[in-house]
Amino acid sequence: MPWIGLGAPSASTKRRHGHTGRRPGSECQAQEPGETMKRFWTVTCALAFALALSPAQAWEPKKPIRVIIGYGAGGSTDAIGRLMLKKIEEQKGWKFIVENKSGAQGALAAIEVKNAPADGSVLGLLSTGNFALDPFLTKSSQYMPEDLDYVGTIGKIEYALIAAKDAPYNNLAELAAHTKKNGPISFSSTGKILDLAMERVSDKLGIAFVSAPTSGSAQSLQLVLGGHANVTISGGVHVPYVQSGKLKVIAVMTGARADYAPEVGTSLEQGGGFSIENYFLLVAPKNLPADARKAIADAIDDAVKSPEIGDYAAKTFNTRVNLGAKGSTDDVMAQSRAWREWLPNSKLAK
Repeated sequence: MPWIGLGAPSASTKRRHGHTGRRPGSECQAQEPGETMKRFWTVTCALAFALALSPAQAWEPKKPIRVIIGYGAGGSTDAIGRLMLKKIEEQKGWKFIVENKSGAQGALAAIEVKNAPADGSVLGLLSTGNFALDPFLTKSSQYMPEDLDYVGTIGKIEYALIAAKDAPYNNLAELAAHTKKNGPISFSSTGKILDLAMERVSDKLGIAFVSAPTSGSAQSLQLVLGGHANVTISGGVHVPYVQSGKLKVIAVMTGARADYAPEVGTSLEQGGGFSIENYFLLVAPKNLPADARKAIADAIDDAVKSPEIGDYAAKTFNTRVNLGAKGSTDDVMAQSRAWREWLPNSKLAK
């Protein structure tokens, strides 16, 4: 019944008539204070847990990354490095400033990267040999393999021992027999790692040779083509000459046979006891922050997987491969241990 009169009904009167001051159906929505707090903490904890699981903000460079390439402009390392950086710019929107610093066979570039701030603003592009071997060739080296961080590779350089098409030997055993009968051969060399690789194989098989340093692979090949040197170790640039029949492969100097000369055995298969594993290697100053290292390593990996890098590697007869940050580090350290153990036996390293 309706309430008549000016006075408000008493609480007891409301209860007698079934009125509680709540909206109809509100009994189903009302909660005791304990239930309200329980629901509050449940929601709060769920939100905190979700935030804890959400991914952290990915590292981004605050300015263009300076990349120091330890070889001259236009060479194979420079070309594949610039192509990779272009892909990262396209994929990530990052910017790069490239500098070529080719002095002291890459040592100047390695030293500059070593001394740069460890914040992701400076990277270096060199080769495995610059860190696994070169520091042990001089007592005054200003860096060691442990002094840098390694963040990835672009590809592996495919080396082979090359001779003129009409050379009187076709494999390492025949080359050794030839030098025992006729004396040392001349070996045109483009770097210390190739000198020492030839020495290691020669010591194993009894090949006598005299090293003749050159300015690069192009000059070394021309010396062999012109009959001024007997053999050279070349990384990729020799392949068109082999395919045209002007040069031949005596031994593949890496771990697997080459597609362009599948009938020729590797140095290991022929008893040479050594293969060259040299990569286009990206390095950074030591103690790069973990988030920067991961972001840079991921960017390298995405770029190396691109069709453009694959096409370029195939065109230059090298192998596209990224060892990643851990794999690159493990490879440099393993190779440096092997070189350190062997170098005391070397005549050329002294």
